[in-house]
Amino acid sequence: MNNYDEISQLVARERLYRARHAEELADCYYPDATVATSWQNGSLDTFLNQSPAEVDPRFTIVGSVSAPVIHQNGDRAYVELPTVTNMRMMVQDVQTEIESYRRLIYRVEKRDQDWKIASMISINESDSLHAVIPGEKLVIDPKELAKFRPSYQFLSYVRTAAGGEVSQDLLGTDRPADIKKLYAQAQAWVDHKA
Repeated sequence: MNNYDEISQLVARERLYRARHAEELADCYYPDATVATSWQNGSLDTFLNQSPAEVDPRFTIVGSVSAPVIHQNGDRAYVELPTVTNMRMMVQDVQTEIESYRRLIYRVEKRDQDWKIASMISINESDSLHAVIPGEKLVIDPKELAKFRPSYQFLSYVRTAAGGEVSQDLLGTDRPADIKKLYAQAQAWVDHKA
């Protein structure tokens, strides 16, 4: 395989293993990797061994990804991976499903012979929430959503309702200056300038 194929397979495996809670997930990352998502920001260990508050063990998390866009320079690359995640949960005694659209930005590096992930950060793009069973109604007061950012308002709502917390300073498409800065930092890293 060439580098692009190896990198594409790496990020695809990472997403597949994450959805399955597979032990192989850790092998996609370097031990010193960092991961920033909507529910945690920190070391690889935190990402591997915790789950967000709203995850209900009765339901499987389903995810799908689009083709990655790879920006490579020698032994470094950053990868943009559009992804959609569907999670079912109980909200107000109604079985619901949240659909979250995100763009994952991976920094991948070839140390020795293997490409692995050095960091991953999630950009929130949009989300929606609906009742799963036709005929059931989920009613949410729009005033309850007003305090949440539009790029991840329903994720914020369900996490708060489940007793968790979600920062309103996460990366999201509703703050384009933050996204532009992230891309500049990723490119500087790829170019060995950071």
